[in-house]
Amino acid sequence: MRKGEIFQRLIISQKEYADLKMAEKRVESAKCYKRIQAMKLIYKKWTYGDIANFLSVTKNTMSNWINLYKASGLSGLLELRYKGKQAKLTKQQLRKIKAEASKGKFTFAKEVKIYIQEQFGIFYDLKHVQLLVKKNFNYPLRKHD
Repeated sequence: MRKGEIFQRLIISQKEYADLKMAEKRVESAKCYKRIQAMKLIYKKWTYGDIANFLSVTKNTMSNWINLYKASGLSGLLELRYKGKQAKLTKQQLRKIKAEASKGKFTFAKEVKIYIQEQFGIFYDLKHVQLLVKKNFNYPLRKHD
């Protein structure tokens, strides 16, 4: 809120509250679930500070969620805009690595790291390759005899 602005509390109608309760049952993201919880607590007349404390978020985060809800409604709360860092490997390259792993080509993540460097010219930190392997392959890797 800017200096000189009059504070106006967000008002959530009974219909909006019912919509929030329905969305709460369907939502899979923990972040979206917290946003819905915040709006439901606003409906219950909790203070913004109490909601922030209860949900372990900052007041600034609460303010962002309220502005998002005012601008886009429930659909805005359910939309996660953060996409994360984009992968260096394409899906096709990842499929090729998986195929090689299924043939038993790799025993250690270090071997996968070297393969990625030689085949695709992409350099990963070993820790990242270990995470990549755990996420995408049967781990730990085992060579087939």
